[in-house]
Amino acid sequence: MASAPTIPLGQRRPMAVYANAFDVTKIPVKAYEQYDVMTPDVESVRWRHRIIERLQNHEAPKIFRLCLFDGKSILYSASPLGLPDGTSGNYTLVVPGKGRVTVKVARVAGETVTFDDLKRFLTGKISDQTPKVSVALNLLQFIIRQAPNLKYPNNGRAYFTSGGSKDLRGGLQLFRGFFQSVRPAIGRVLVNVDISAAAMYKPAPFVDVALEVLNIRGNARALSYKKHSKEWNVLSQFFRNVLVDIKLPKKTVTKKIVGLVEAAGRFPFTQEQEDGSSLPTTVAQEYYYKTYNIRLSFPDIIGIELSRGSGKNTVIPAELCTVAAGQRYTRKLPQNMTSMMVDFSKFRPEKRLEMIVGQKGDRVQPPTLEYATSPYIQDAGMAISEKPITVQGQLLRSPTIFYGKKQPADVNNGAWNITRQHLHSPETIMAWAVVDYSLRLDQNVIRAFMDTLEQCCTARGMSVRAKPSYKRGSGVGSVDRDIKEACSLALTSAGAPPGYNKPPGIVLVILPQSAADIRQDVKRAGDVSLGVSTQCVREDNIAKFSGRQLDQYCNNIAIKINARLMGVNSIPSSPAYDWFTKDHFMFFGADVGHPGPGVQNKPSVASVVFSYDRHGVKYSATSRVQQPRQERIGELGPMVYDAITRYGKVNGKAPKRLMFFRDGLSEGEYTGVGELEFQDIKEAVRRVWAEVKLNDPPPLITYLIVGKRHHIRFFPTNPQDGDRKSGNVPAGFVASEGIANPIAKDFYLLSHGGILGSWCTVCAAIFRSTDYVWSFLASRPAHYIVLKDEIFDFDIRPIQEVAYTLCHAYVSATRSVSIPAPVYCTCFCIFYPVDC
Repeated sequence: MASAPTIPLGQRRPMAVYANAFDVTKIPVKAYEQYDVMTPDVESVRWRHRIIERLQNHEAPKIFRLCLFDGKSILYSASPLGLPDGTSGNYTLVVPGKGRVTVKVARVAGETVTFDDLKRFLTGKISDQTPKVSVALNLLQFIIRQAPNLKYPNNGRAYFTSGGSKDLRGGLQLFRGFFQSVRPAIGRVLVNVDISAAAMYKPAPFVDVALEVLNIRGNARALSYKKHSKEWNVLSQFFRNVLVDIKLPKKTVTKKIVGLVEAAGRFPFTQEQEDGSSLPTTVAQEYYYKTYNIRLSFPDIIGIELSRGSGKNTVIPAELCTVAAGQRYTRKLPQNMTSMMVDFSKFRPEKRLEMIVGQKGDRVQPPTLEYATSPYIQDAGMAISEKPITVQGQLLRSPTIFYGKKQPADVNNGAWNITRQHLHSPETIMAWAVVDYSLRLDQNVIRAFMDTLEQCCTARGMSVRAKPSYKRGSGVGSVDRDIKEACSLALTSAGAPPGYNKPPGIVLVILPQSAADIRQDVKRAGDVSLGVSTQCVREDNIAKFSGRQLDQYCNNIAIKINARLMGVNSIPSSPAYDWFTKDHFMFFGADVGHPGPGVQNKPSVASVVFSYDRHGVKYSATSRVQQPRQERIGELGPMVYDAITRYGKVNGKAPKRLMFFRDGLSEGEYTGVGELEFQDIKEAVRRVWAEVKLNDPPPLITYLIVGKRHHIRFFPTNPQDGDRKSGNVPAGFVASEGIANPIAKDFYLLSHGGILGSWCTVCAAIFRSTDYVWSFLASRPAHYIVLKDEIFDFDIRPIQEVAYTLCHAYVSATRSVSIPAPVYCTCFCIFYPVDC
């Protein structure tokens, strides 16, 4: 193995920051018993929480008051419960909105849960996170979350309150809230607290919400839609599985919507009489008037279906229903609402930390102020500090970015300018075309834009041999034909000989501001059907820029075009990176993309991206479909085999070092999925070496996990240390001490500068649901976990430097990105971003 101390390192200086984590100063000493909670007729987690709340506060508070509930089926108690039958008991509850519910509680035979193994784990006396340690950590989660989760809408990890809420229109509103999680560190337990936000269904009369969804003002009679009409489909999708309160004269019941019906006031059904006969009637004219003395004002508008089946439909007129409060909207937000969510969620770092720490009297109280008074925390004998921890880290020196003739760019907080730079290896545009789908752009504006783009390409060193041809696109359904015709026009304009069938270098496609369908068709046509590179731009960007801003925009497009033509824009360099790339090497990035929430019939997509050049800036990719929601890459071995084989064909040599960045694994998958994938990589290497009959030793492999979906944030202890514009900790900050994982070498690296309200297009594709806690302005560091390391011998300093340098190697940007380029690129193999 290579000896880490011989690897050269760049300069770094110490820096102290605050982290949004709080010390658990006293770990519970009590032992907890486990009880099964059986509610056979209740599947919803929401209702299970309500049932437990009813048990604790109304039905049997002396028995259940301080029990902890896992949200599924387990209760924890620090003292034996006085159940009617000693170890079990049956309870019949009347839950508002649900009715009569039978609950059985029974003690689980087996060991009690203690925190002894957790304490030994934190001090290094136990090297592995055993099941007992995991159960103890989960129990700590329940202790801190129990009080707010019983009180507020939540997703288990975060809770949300109406304080400071914002109306989104479209039947939705935004709530603020707090994420909280217990995390082990070396010698300590931390509580990670972060601000969050969620979209919620607006609690209002069903008719009002439906009109708002359709953007109709105050005309309830407009809701008389026929089945499968456009408006019907929109409302059906929006209200599917939503709970509504049905208000009748003597009671209010809460039910789940399973569908809609036409003209609910005229819905026919038969009502059984006392003599056993059936009497035809209708919802409006007979049943509601005779039973409840209710005359419907809008019998012809849609109604709500509560159950399905022949003779079993329960139909409620819409005007009697109110959307129940406290329901999270877990589907993908419409594009116009996404920007409103961003605005609602962004805060300067100092404000964010202030909200997390909190002050008495705040409109929305953070959990940090309630830990000291939580009855569950008090009963456990647990104590949590009110002050965030201070983390001692280091600020890495920015890598050097070399352009043509070894000219370095001036890198400042992860960003640099290419206005005066020539690209490292500029390409030639022999022929190109423009396909225009814009709605408002004048052709003179487009012509001026293309002239500026051509000038920028030339100024960056590219050779443009022909003027672009122009084709007015027809829209969705004709994209293949439009691009094919544009390619023919481009070749003719460039003077290609008859019969020449190679595609032009690039097709530039101008899209309307909202054109996800057209863009998807463009990428399918270019990448799958026609084999031509496409570059999309939006008409609003062309229209709003002029002068220097337009030059900058066109320069950004120019570097993307050069990369698509297989040119090299720039080369990153740092001492550790240069050492790594001196020998034959490959960088890998891997990830698995899963279908959206609730989607059952689509596969997951596994992607592997790998470098094949001597600078680590040219990448190729391979993808496979696999079973839905399977996290392990099922065909990783064959994919790595193909990658190494292709590298050998290009370079005529075998790689001696493989650095593998794996995105997407959770902590529970480190030892399982991570270990199996490492063995798959090893097996792929053995297969290549055996088939090619290589005598060289196999390559050394370093396997890292790169985590993005966490909530650790850093804040400058001294405002002077923060970025002047955003106030964030500057790019290049790295830390492990104080927050390091007890079972693996790990570190947090903040590789990019924070931008107020920034919203990455890759994130827009990934975060398909507001179930994920939204947070933007405070720059999010990536979490690196080194599982296997044959190259650096677990010296994380060169690993940090190589990872940071790779964050400057993404070819389509002139700023560093949040994770290394190879794993950043896997997102593009799984989801198409909005605008790239």
